[in-house]
Amino acid sequence: MRRRLFLTGPMGCGKSTAIAQALGSRSHLGGGFFTRRRVGPDGHAQSFYLESSDGTESAVFLDVSQGKPVVHAEVFSLLGARLLGETTAKFVILDEIGGIEVLCPAFMEALDQLWQRNIPCIGVIKGQAPAAALIRTLGLPEEYAKAAGNLRDFLEDDPDTLVYSCSQFDETARNLAVQWCREYVYE
Repeated sequence: MRRRLFLTGPMGCGKSTAIAQALGSRSHLGGGFFTRRRVGPDGHAQSFYLESSDGTESAVFLDVSQGKPVVHAEVFSLLGARLLGETTAKFVILDEIGGIEVLCPAFMEALDQLWQRNIPCIGVIKGQAPAAALIRTLGLPEEYAKAAGNLRDFLEDDPDTLVYSCSQFDETARNLAVQWCREYVYE
């Protein structure tokens, strides 16, 4: 199994769920983060936040509760970069990358340093269609599309990385995540 496994695919197809199920109760042993969603009483997302893999730290990076999205990119420059740079864990969770954080130099520097340290990583990378939706929804600049594309291209071309495109509740994605965990997480 390759050192890095990233799942990609449409929103809501079960990428993060496959990873969470494979990690089970061991996610706190890794470094990195999960992207979480707070849902309001109407069932719609109110905010998105970064949460450390051990659940001890979190910060909202996108607030959509008032209708107009409010982006807090500093969450990636501060919390996100620190979670990647300070980790001493034997594996890292990156759920999910390829979003607005690609426009944060401090985060991208920490991500580049993580790649150089060759720590096993499991995560989700935003696909091209969800990235295009993010551009429309948040009005992101052209630099975003280029930076997100460069990150996807890097991972797809890297011989130490497997990028698997998922479909709805994809059993192969779950099996790949379990196989990755058997090699890099389970003792």
